Amino acid sequence: MSAFQNSELFLSSHPCRIDGKGRVPLPLPFRNAVAARQSGGIFLFVSLTENTIEGVTAERMADMSAALDQYDPMSDERAALERAIFGNAAQLQYDGDGRCSLPRALLERVGITSELVFVGRGETFQIWEPGALAQKDAELRDKLKTGQIKMPLIPSRPR
Repeated sequence: MSAFQNSELFLSSHPCRIDGKGRVPLPLPFRNAVAARQSGGIFLFVSLTENTIEGVTAERMADMSAALDQYDPMSDERAALERAIFGNAAQLQYDGDGRCSLPRALLERVGITSELVFVGRGETFQIWEPGALAQKDAELRDKLKTGQIKMPLIPSRPR
């Protein structure tokens, strides 16, 4: 197994088709990332900012819940975020071969019908409809070219 497959990070893009039983293969590098983290599983929810599905580990989900503690328990902001994240979240179940059934309600909300792309984002991942991903990637490339988005300085590691 390569170092890439043993990574704790969610890396690369993995296109796939939904089969006749409504299943997709969860990418092996993503399953390995969950295993390497000894995570309690994966949760999915519709993104708060993009037309995509967010995938996070159980631990990240707990961290998000803890982060909401900075809000007053009765505040509109906290209620809105809790409903948006936790109110539509679903735990992803997959079998020994990595096959999983993605929640139909989440797929419909982001326009996924038969094809999708798993996109690694380091600590998290997303699930995109391929056309929407291509459009978003083009927008982001333009913003990078024009300097609207800048890469932060990455410190060098000691050798």
